Amino acid sequence: MDERKNTFLSLSPEAKVGLFVLFGVLLLVYMSLRVGGIKFGKAEGYTLKVQFANAAGLDKDASVRVAGVEVGRIKEITLKDSKAQLTLQMQPDIKIGKDFMAVLTTKGLLGERYLELIPGAPNAPALKDGDTITRTTSYADMDKLVTILSEVSTDIKSVSQSLSKVLGTQEGEASLQNIVKNIEEISIRLNNLIERNDTRMDQMITNLNDFSQMLKKDGPVLTTELRMAAKNLNEAIIKTSGNVNGMIDDNRESLKEGMDNLRLATIRMQEAMDSINKMAKDIGPSVSEAVNATNSIAKKIDRGEGTIGKLVNDSTMHDSINKTVSGINKYIDKAESLKMYLGYRAEYGFQSKDTKSYFSLRIQPKADKQYLVDIVSDPQGRRKKETVTTVTNGVTSTRVETTTSDTFKFSLQAAKRFWNVVVRGGIIESSGGVGTDMYLFRDRLKFTLEAFDFTRSNNKPHVKAGATVFVSKYFYLTGGYDDFMNTDKTLKTTYFGLGFQFEDEDVKYLMGSMPSVGSL
Repeated sequence: MDERKNTFLSLSPEAKVGLFVLFGVLLLVYMSLRVGGIKFGKAEGYTLKVQFANAAGLDKDASVRVAGVEVGRIKEITLKDSKAQLTLQMQPDIKIGKDFMAVLTTKGLLGERYLELIPGAPNAPALKDGDTITRTTSYADMDKLVTILSEVSTDIKSVSQSLSKVLGTQEGEASLQNIVKNIEEISIRLNNLIERNDTRMDQMITNLNDFSQMLKKDGPVLTTELRMAAKNLNEAIIKTSGNVNGMIDDNRESLKEGMDNLRLATIRMQEAMDSINKMAKDIGPSVSEAVNATNSIAKKIDRGEGTIGKLVNDSTMHDSINKTVSGINKYIDKAESLKMYLGYRAEYGFQSKDTKSYFSLRIQPKADKQYLVDIVSDPQGRRKKETVTTVTNGVTSTRVETTTSDTFKFSLQAAKRFWNVVVRGGIIESSGGVGTDMYLFRDRLKFTLEAFDFTRSNNKPHVKAGATVFVSKYFYLTGGYDDFMNTDKTLKTTYFGLGFQFEDEDVKYLMGSMPSVGSL
């Protein structure tokens, strides 16, 4: 035991610090794995299967939720019978009924996609391991909506360009003036028509009113008389079935009375029809003029005359709108794929006793391409040692002075991702440099190595190595060894820190949820 203790004590300070950092990183990895819920070995629970015609935007290990609560993960996405088959890893204590419906949906408007299971009947039998969910549907796809909007904008642009070509010329202006003039003439004719037939319309309404009053007054009498005539005729036919001539002689008066009643009703009906025909003849010419004017305008449009006719018959409008909307669609696709992340981290150096701060902006136009911008506050800055010689009372003395400059630095890098490895380069802390990052455990653990400032006076570049553990989507812990190749022991140091990052959508949500000054 004493020999082991003596062996540990005999180690150099750098070796002790290295062992301490290694122990701390291993402990940090273990804690992050426990907090993040990462497990090794066979997954617990049971598996279900479901098929969709299109699973675009859905990633492996995406969330499976019921009523907004996560109950499983998507274990695998394969192609079967030209459809996307999803294998779901469900939690062992969650029961999914046979009438559950699987829905592909999205968190927010542009958030990540996940699978929602909508419950059915409460007493439905539960699915077993390996069973398939048969009821599926999916909500509106943003790509389809963008395509429809693109087609609409193409048509709108084509129409606007055609309008510009037609109305921007003297001929177009003249045609537009003609259309306005024709509309004015039609409105004047309609006004005249109404004024001329105002009295006739009143007379027609009066005639109809009189006719309705006549029917209301004499209608029951006529109905009774007709029924009596029909009854008498029927009785006469029955009584004189053996002798028609006798029937006519005996009921001549009844038949005459019935025929007189029918004749009177016919005369009155004819008088009402004559009144209606007279009114129609009076209104007919005015209505005919309006119809002729309308037919004339329709024929001009069909022949391509005037502004509206040219708009309807111009075949170049559609092509122009298609070109414009194609350009708009490209810009929309780029805007949808662009993501930005704002972040801050602080690193405390155990040897330097200083805290180094980073304000970062990460722009990600594509999933495998990034641009990194950092503003760095480094208390140590750039250190420069100078030998100062002084003469006091004839005695010459020399001393070494250390000056510090450039405490604020900036970084500007371009990065490219290849599978789990990111290669980056550019300006790192106000000097040229390169770096690489390796991601593990679904990007929850990152190892970093970067080198920069190759022109230092000691011919040793600034090399930094460390590890980062993402505790959640927003917060992470970091630690490592900074400038460990420097021969000056006061500059190389182990560090430990923490940081956070927010996506642009998160920042918008936070800013939108903050109370305004007027509401405080």
